[in-house]
Amino acid sequence: MNDHELRLHEKFMRIAIRLAKRATRAVSPNPKVGAVVVSGNTIVGKGYHKQSGGPHAEIFALREAGEKSRNATLYITLEPCSTHGKTPPCTDAIVSAGIKTVVIGSIDPNPKHAGKAIDILTGHNIKVKTGILENECDELIEDFRVFTTCRIPFVIVKVATSLDGKIATHTGKSKWITSPDSRTMVQRIRSGVDAIMVGATTVVRDNPALTIRHGRNKKFQPYRIIIDPELIIPSDSTVVSDPYKNRTVIITCDKNMQSEKFRHFSDIQGIKMLTLPFMKNTFSTQSILEKLADMDIVSVLIEGGGTTVGHFFDNHLIDKVYCFIAPKIIGGRNAPGPFHGYGIADIENAVQFEKFNWKKCGQDIVLCGYPRWPTT
Repeated sequence: MNDHELRLHEKFMRIAIRLAKRATRAVSPNPKVGAVVVSGNTIVGKGYHKQSGGPHAEIFALREAGEKSRNATLYITLEPCSTHGKTPPCTDAIVSAGIKTVVIGSIDPNPKHAGKAIDILTGHNIKVKTGILENECDELIEDFRVFTTCRIPFVIVKVATSLDGKIATHTGKSKWITSPDSRTMVQRIRSGVDAIMVGATTVVRDNPALTIRHGRNKKFQPYRIIIDPELIIPSDSTVVSDPYKNRTVIITCDKNMQSEKFRHFSDIQGIKMLTLPFMKNTFSTQSILEKLADMDIVSVLIEGGGTTVGHFFDNHLIDKVYCFIAPKIIGGRNAPGPFHGYGIADIENAVQFEKFNWKKCGQDIVLCGYPRWPTT
């Protein structure tokens, strides 16, 4: 492939990536995928996956292209499906449409399916090119990859701190540390996940709604996961009384199942109660994630507090971190930080980050990266 061909492939794949990013969480538990059909260097069909159970991205693109698909090139951010699930295999549609070349960004992360579509397409004399803007396409499906290969959700942590690393004052006040611009960005992050998780203390202290309040994703409200081993959240908390209470999941101790409060929450239509053993004053974070995966929750955003975040940190179950830092000093020995738990004993074992980047957001700084956990 010469430089001109590579630039052309990247040009059209970037368009497919932009299309994929238009998808809402209505696609979950499927991945976000975009597709473009190109004939004679002209786009004749575009599509993206819009809803789980509905047509995939390449089907929308092929339908729009119609007869112009014959001998055309299909650009797709993720290897097409090759098996019959909720919809027929997309490889069948690609072959039937007369596509001559398929350009793929990411290979299917499912080991059972990886490469199978490529074999099917090449078996029908369709040229296949892979690895075009692979990193960018991989990022589109980072949550789906973890969910598919590990059968647990992709875990994102969002923290908002002062310059000295505090998430609240010593009296527990935390509204608002960061700027309105940062809070708008958090809304965008929320709109990209299936669930938001907080500990019971956060609900008691702040009574948050944990909803998406802006943009077209408002109708796809995430699940609200409340970690509440002792069932201390008030019965009139927003998360159990607002119009979205059917999106609330309370995780509590199995010993609470006979309590009056457990029965009260269970009787509220829509609220889901999940019980787990509570051992050594904690839940198994792995078990929490497995329970959520059983609900087809692909991605979870943990917003607090420090104890909840600390448990996931100690168990190396955080995949991505957003840290919003405000140019403020709070001070105080007893003012809490964002990561509790046991923490790291020796500084040389401090967790490093990969693909680390930062940007300004209003007056704040937003840091984003992926923890590099030890492999042993």
